[in-house]
Order: sequence, then structure tokens, then C-alpha cells
Amino acid sequence: MKSLGAILMIWLVVFTACKNKNEIKISGTLTEIGDAKKVYLYKADSLGQLKPIDSTFLNENQKFEIKTESAQTDFFQLLIGKRSFFIIAKNGDEIEFTANLSDAGGNYTIKGSEEAEKITQYNKITSDYSIKTGLLAERYSTMITSNPNQKDSIISAFNQESEKLNNPFLEKSFQFISSNQETLSAFFAANIVSGMNAPAYENKLIDYSKVALKKFPENKSVQSFAEQMKAAEKVATGQMAQEIEALSPEGKLIKLSDYKGKYVLLDFWASWCAPCRQENPNIVKAYNQFKSKNFTVLGFSLDDDKDAWVKAIKADGLVWGHFSELKQWDANTAKAYNINQIPTSFILDPSGKIIAKNLRGKELVDFLAKTL
Repeated sequence: MKSLGAILMIWLVVFTACKNKNEIKISGTLTEIGDAKKVYLYKADSLGQLKPIDSTFLNENQKFEIKTESAQTDFFQLLIGKRSFFIIAKNGDEIEFTANLSDAGGNYTIKGSEEAEKITQYNKITSDYSIKTGLLAERYSTMITSNPNQKDSIISAFNQESEKLNNPFLEKSFQFISSNQETLSAFFAANIVSGMNAPAYENKLIDYSKVALKKFPENKSVQSFAEQMKAAEKVATGQMAQEIEALSPEGKLIKLSDYKGKYVLLDFWASWCAPCRQENPNIVKAYNQFKSKNFTVLGFSLDDDKDAWVKAIKADGLVWGHFSELKQWDANTAKAYNINQIPTSFILDPSGKIIAKNLRGKELVDFLAKTL
């Protein structure tokens, strides 16, 4: 009679032999699929960009199976109907995927590997946040429709309410990142935090990017993220602001160093940028309130049309200094300051050190009142 240990050993050999260690198998079960009929599989390419690699149809039971390969742990994305779902896997993984396509929070569950379990854990954080932000956006959208003349004040109130939701979400996200640095799931969460442009977490993300690159040196997505954070580090809070120069609307050469000795709000904006124009009244208010306390504003425009730029300056009452290369995103200044969205702003102290970033409305006024 065979011992229990021998029986278990045979069972283990048979079980593991059934798995194909040269492929990834993803088995999915969906509910409330709407008009979705097909599943598309994407994978990160050599540049870290997601590219389509395979597809399959849902069967009559709203299930699917799709296979792919990856010798190293990597990122994949399932596109089903109007929803997308990230998966992290490597050869030998048998992933069980379940999702309700009508779930307002975009929640889904994956099993079959340590990374799968971690992604499912983080999904609970993002799902809760998505539901709350969706309801908030719906409520304020209704308010704008009912009171179009109060659009600007409603948007301002919406931004403040959004911050109340963003802060706990960002805190939970970074707790997840800190607790799971040995996994690519932490990198997945870091990308979400990075996309939210949260200055308070920028230096933490920069530090994490270095950890991730050491842990996953061959992963192209991680490499790309590390390069982005390397660029961000040059203009992170605590760094000395880089010298920049460009021409004013009158053709005068203006240098950032001309403003040393003052607190400066360096504002990147453009006449064609609606969020910038909506924020301008708040900057005007802050300027008027603190201009007598060694504070000023310097605006760098990402316009390429001088007339539109000058017209916006006059229309919005922006009485401070302005300069531009009139090259939009191709401006050397925009590249030096890692500008990938506007409005973006930096507050510099009299020595030229960056002491805050992307403060809006009441946040800006409160910071200046405390600092000045």
C-alpha cells in the first residue's frame, strides 16, 4: 500500500503535467454583456505600448478561452465591448477571469497567479472610487444643465468635491504600492496614481520607479515609466527650477531668472485650453491678493498663434508677465518642464526652488496665505 506522501506526490506530478508551461491560458466568464460578442487581447510591445495580438468570440454561455505566450511576467489587456481589463501573467499561468460588463465601477476578478490575486485586490479600491466619482460627475453635470449661467462656479465646486474623493483613493493606492513592491501589480497601481497628476505623491512615485526598474529591468513598460519619472524628477518639488527664456508678446526676451528674489507662480497655459481659461480667474484673484507680498505670476503659453494668445491675455485680465515660443507642445520650455498636460503650474520661492505644484483655486490661496 502506497503512503499518503507518495500518493500526494503522484497527484502533484499528474496535476502539474496537465499545465502547458509554454503558454498563458485565460478562461473568462461574463454576465450582462449587452451587445458584446468578441474578446480582443492586447499585449505591451517593445515600447511599452499595448498592441492587439489575438481575439475570440464569446460562446452561447458568455464564456471564452484565449491563449498567448510570454516568457516573462508582462501586461495584457482584454477589450470586451466598451470595457477594458488589465491582466498580468506569464507562461504557465491559467487565469480565470470573471466580469459583469454593466458594473458601474468596472470591477472584475482574476485568479490563477499571485499577480492575479493582487490585481483583484486593487480592483476593489479602484471600483469603489470609480462609482463615487461617476455619481459625483453625474450630479454636477445635471446642475450645469439646470443652471448654465453658473457653470464656472459649479465646476469650481465640483473640483473641490473631487479632491475629497481623490485624496483617500491616492492614499489607499500608495499603501497598496508600498506593500506590494515585489509585484507588477504595484506598478499597475503606480501608473494610475501617476495619471492623476498628484503633486503630493510625485517624489514617492519617482522613488518607486527606481525600485521597479531594479526589480523588472527587462520590462518595457517599467522602463518607459522609469524614463518618465526621470524627466519628472528634474522639476519635482524640492528641485531648483531650470532656467528658461522666451519672447514676450512685445518681442522682449524674458528669462525666469529675472524673477529671482520673488515668489513666482510659473503657469503653463494656452488660449485654446478650456480648463486653463476656467482657472485664470482664480489666478487673477490670487495675484491681486498677494502681489504686494513679494509674489507675482509668469505665464508661459503653449499657443502657436500670437494673435489668439494676446487676445486671451487681454480678455482674461492677465496683467503679469508672459512669454512663449509659439510652438505648442514642441516648445523647448515645455519639454524641459516635462509638460504633458495643461494647466500645469509651479510655485518657486525667492531662491528659485520649486516648493509646490498644480495648486488650484482655494488650495492656491491657502498655500500662499500660509507661505507668504
